[in-house]
Amino acid sequence: MRRLLKFSSLVASAVIASAALVGCSNSEPKQEIVPGSPEDTAENAIKNYDFKKLSYALGISAGQYIVSEDIRLREDEFLRGLRDQINGKPELSDGEVQDVMRSYAMMHMEAKASEARAKEKHYMDSVAQLEGVVRDSTGLCYKMLVEGTGINPQDTSLVLMHYKVCTVDGKQIDATAEEPVMLDLRRVIPGWTIGIPKLKEGGKATLYIPSNLAYGASGRDPIPANATLIFDVELVKVMSPADVEEYTKKMQRANAVK
Repeated sequence: MRRLLKFSSLVASAVIASAALVGCSNSEPKQEIVPGSPEDTAENAIKNYDFKKLSYALGISAGQYIVSEDIRLREDEFLRGLRDQINGKPELSDGEVQDVMRSYAMMHMEAKASEARAKEKHYMDSVAQLEGVVRDSTGLCYKMLVEGTGINPQDTSLVLMHYKVCTVDGKQIDATAEEPVMLDLRRVIPGWTIGIPKLKEGGKATLYIPSNLAYGASGRDPIPANATLIFDVELVKVMSPADVEEYTKKMQRANAVK
């Protein structure tokens, strides 16, 4: 919807720029304005503005939106709507324009989501067939790489973890540095809340997390919408209250040094 509003603003800007072009004489020579002189005003700046370049830039921007949203543009109707608006005789009201654009945006979004779900199902079905991979009732797939020897965390535990996360095309999104990080399993994505308790301390695994157990249809920068995520994880420690206190003090000391 934000992109829809952006495009609406873009069209409005195009209309304003085009209207300005209609009212300007291209043959009128530009006035040379000395900065700081009495002629150096906003009104004169507009008179001397390069509307030709602005119009071209608006066309490029509109074209980028049209391509990204898979719009099968009817150029004749696009230009007719632009002219009608400039002439003050549009066939659709502002509300009707918004309804048309909103309807298409929602349909396009659902079509993309449906396509993503189909691709994800195929991918997760393929992963589930790999040797050593287990799929649980939630749809999460996981493969134990190293069996730990310590205790299992609960889904409410605080844990010390190493991890690396990639998309299915191998693009790395995030990873821990040399030091592990403490995470609250009540405040992570559902795939972690479900998956991490399957490990024991010292254990390592790969979690294949479908989008509905990750960041869903909205995504989260830099994670795209409907993204299946692959986590390589190591459960370093299940934290006791004393461990949490010690870790917190350690982080405070490290931050103080910075």
